[in-house]
Amino acid sequence: MASADSFAWLADSERPVRIGFFLVPDYPLMTFSAALDSLRQGNRLAKKKVFDWALISAAEGNTPSSSGLSLPCDAQIANAPRCDIVIVCAGINYTDGYDPNTFAWLRRIYSEGCILGAVSTGVFYLAKAGLLEGRRCAVHWESLASFRSEFPKCLATDDIFAIDGRFLTSSGGTVTLDMMLYLIAAIEGRTLASQISDQFNHPRIRRQDDVQRMEPEHRFGIRNGKLGFVIRRMESSLYEPIEIGELARGVNISVRQLERIFHANLKKSPSQFYLDLRMARARELLLQTDMSVAEIANVCGYESHSHFSRFYRQYFDESPAATRRADARGRSVNL
Repeated sequence: MASADSFAWLADSERPVRIGFFLVPDYPLMTFSAALDSLRQGNRLAKKKVFDWALISAAEGNTPSSSGLSLPCDAQIANAPRCDIVIVCAGINYTDGYDPNTFAWLRRIYSEGCILGAVSTGVFYLAKAGLLEGRRCAVHWESLASFRSEFPKCLATDDIFAIDGRFLTSSGGTVTLDMMLYLIAAIEGRTLASQISDQFNHPRIRRQDDVQRMEPEHRFGIRNGKLGFVIRRMESSLYEPIEIGELARGVNISVRQLERIFHANLKKSPSQFYLDLRMARARELLLQTDMSVAEIANVCGYESHSHFSRFYRQYFDESPAATRRADARGRSVNL
């Protein structure tokens, strides 16, 4: 894990630290707000302009968020002001904003000494620009499998955020606030970061390696520790599914006992629960990525495209291709 020293040199600046937010259409508003408002609050509490910011887009006009609210940007990449840090903000439909000019711009400003950040699926932009090979980066749990498949040379992690050299990446959502507080502490000191955290009723600044998701016990309303452990193993091994017998041995019980625990708490067998997890992940990847069906089959632990498609059709009563066609029609109607 990198130290705050990666950004400490910004503390010596005699001018406000300028942070650019590159907004990709459909960026998540809550994630962006967590990043931006932490800077505003920092200026307020410091009683001086410690931070400056600019909103940057690839094209002219307002940039819509995923909620439909649009914000006017201060500049486009062709005339963007020089920034100390640029953070890419992107959401579910991140591939719609892919553009060679954007990737070239990211490479150029990095070569000029800019610190680069990303929140949510913004990490795909840094990877697509060829900047994250051999670098540790945080990816939202929902996109982690597809990211690792597309960029195997990047060190993708399910930590809530990651710092590696001049790169900082957040898995998105509320943890972006924790990443920004980490950055603010490195530049202006932990006292200011703690004050900002208090103002937002954020009782604890989370560490980089905190978990992204709620524990299974909370998500599924269960109290059995052995069941929670088995679910965690299932969720972390969709790519290479574990035999039910091995899962049972891992918590020192028999397969029959494990089946009873699943039925008592979740009203389904371990095998059915495991299948539910794999099918849910497959549908997410179909709807949210451009991965081929064969690639998705591999990520979800199926040996062949045909084997996966058969299970998918039985489960959802439609083929993977039909799922994608329906989603494409829905998007066109909403345009």
